[in-house]
Amino acid sequence: MDSVPKTCKAAVLVEYGKPLEIHEVEIPEIGPGAILVKVLLAGICGTDVHQQKGELTIKSPLPNLQGHETIGQIVKLGEGRVKDAAGEPLAVGDRIMWAHADCGECYWCNIARDPVLCARRSGYGWAPPSALRGGFAEYEYVTPATNVVKVPEELTEEEAVGVGCAFRSVMAGYERLGRIGLMEDVVIQGSGPIGLYSTVVARESGARKVIVVGAPRNRLELAERWGADYVIDIEEMPSAEDRRQRILELTEGRGPLNVVEATGVPIAFAEGLEFIQKGGKYLILGQTSAATVPIMPSRINEKALTIVGSVSAHIVHFYKALQFVKTHRHKYPFAAIVSGHYQLEEVNEALANMAAGREIKPVIDNRGR
Repeated sequence: MDSVPKTCKAAVLVEYGKPLEIHEVEIPEIGPGAILVKVLLAGICGTDVHQQKGELTIKSPLPNLQGHETIGQIVKLGEGRVKDAAGEPLAVGDRIMWAHADCGECYWCNIARDPVLCARRSGYGWAPPSALRGGFAEYEYVTPATNVVKVPEELTEEEAVGVGCAFRSVMAGYERLGRIGLMEDVVIQGSGPIGLYSTVVARESGARKVIVVGAPRNRLELAERWGADYVIDIEEMPSAEDRRQRILELTEGRGPLNVVEATGVPIAFAEGLEFIQKGGKYLILGQTSAATVPIMPSRINEKALTIVGSVSAHIVHFYKALQFVKTHRHKYPFAAIVSGHYQLEEVNEALANMAAGREIKPVIDNRGR
């Protein structure tokens, strides 16, 4: 690998609601167990947009280095870091992805065995620039406590990058939801990355009909390529009641037994309660907003619904998502989720285009730097 510089460029969030600024930041020294990577691709998701605007339920202290879905190429390996989470040997030049670092000491890590809920998680994309734990930079520092997995050699970066946030979250969510029975109908609310990966997993789970509700058209077209049987364009059908009627028509008047909320729009939750079938399961994946909406809680009782919440993912879900892409890469065009490549200095344009729905998955592409 090329020699590593003392500093690198990073796009820094200095003030909520304002454009990110390009700063020169120091690259930390690599201690035992740590890893330094060159950022190849850094995906931008809806959470990054809300984070930049200050709209999330959790606000990190500023300044902040964003970017939580990264494919990095190892340039330095700290002493003792010899394998990834699957037991594969690590070497300089390998491409890796990684989860947020869990403390390994709290109740949720050790007793509940659910490290996604760790009380003292050390995240990526939320730390100060000096920590260099964010993908909106030329290099990124991976701490000794962070689990990593190698990206399979067969995969391009474009095929794999969506695993860094959306797909690992979908894998974790479906795990909590439980089995989708053969020939059960599934409605996916939302056609962004979370919705798209939810679609392909539902398809491969043996669902009878997979129905995607969303917009704009380019996302719905990709949903069809990823296994949706029917799509409902909310721009062409803006009435929630009309959408409910259409879904009932497609599901023998009963509604779907499984619904996945992947919109991030709070009112979508209330809408889903109205068309889901009695005895159904409702997986909530997209909600991060602090906004509230009125709902009728008795709907949950009268329909005997199971509501499943899920947040983020653990390293096992990264691994499973990468293996899913590897297994099905000739069946589905996974790389098509990347809709635009941007230089680091163009990060604000990429965020704006994501916010406006002009992109499905924009990426910061450092491969030519």
